[in-house]
Amino acid sequence: MNEEPPDEEDEGVLTGCTQQNPFVYPAPCSKDGYAYVAALDSYIRALEAHENELHRPPDGPLSHLGYWTGDPSEGWIYEWRKLAGVAGGIHWGDYGYMWLAEAPGEQQPAVVDPEAVAQQVLEGMTFEPLELGLAPRPLEQAPSSIGLVGAPVWMWVTNAGPTTWGPADESVTVGGVTVTVTAEVEDVTWEMGDGSAVTCDTPGDAYEAGLGVRPSPSCGHTYAQTSADEPGTAYAVTATANWTASWTASTGASGTLEPPRPATTGHVRIGERQVIETG
Repeated sequence: MNEEPPDEEDEGVLTGCTQQNPFVYPAPCSKDGYAYVAALDSYIRALEAHENELHRPPDGPLSHLGYWTGDPSEGWIYEWRKLAGVAGGIHWGDYGYMWLAEAPGEQQPAVVDPEAVAQQVLEGMTFEPLELGLAPRPLEQAPSSIGLVGAPVWMWVTNAGPTTWGPADESVTVGGVTVTVTAEVEDVTWEMGDGSAVTCDTPGDAYEAGLGVRPSPSCGHTYAQTSADEPGTAYAVTATANWTASWTASTGASGTLEPPRPATTGHVRIGERQVIETG
């Protein structure tokens, strides 16, 4: 039976139960009078006596029609339900009825795969793109900006923080097992648009006008050619944050994960100094 009753949301505390199909963790062990039974992978409720009688088949050749699949003098009819998911609040999905010869046993401890839990924690974490600092200033900020061939270019990250650089960590407890995921940027790859790439393991130093013409002490580049032949007569500079992520579990297990690698692109125009001869 696949009809869906109206959604019912439960803002209660989630426990260590895990519904397998569809996969929902951490799921409540009980909800709205229904108890999760691992052996059935469903939430079930015994019908009231009058409800049960309504489902009892008549004696004779039709005695095993409907939900009653056993001896009509034994067992009971249960309503089963499935959680559809937890997005926007826990709510019900499919539901139906079943006959059971005996009342189901108590909920068995959930079998927790800490790596799977860690992956879902990672997918819920925020990884925001970097905001680029460039000298000469990128055209997106100053359309008339221009640098010079042979002059140092400075690169830095203007918004380094937990969601752009890390470290960031989140923990969740499932079935009595606590899993913690820690993520941080290992380095940034700056693709300069001229075929070269610069790797910087810090956010870099911001350029200030009073510094004059000098190389960046932490993250810089020097162009050997103008950008005149590039699209828009500017080099496309792309900074990719190379995040790393690891997880640990209270069981002693640990491992690594593959986090996103957000990238941001800006454009710099590079010209060359013109020498005017007189006389």
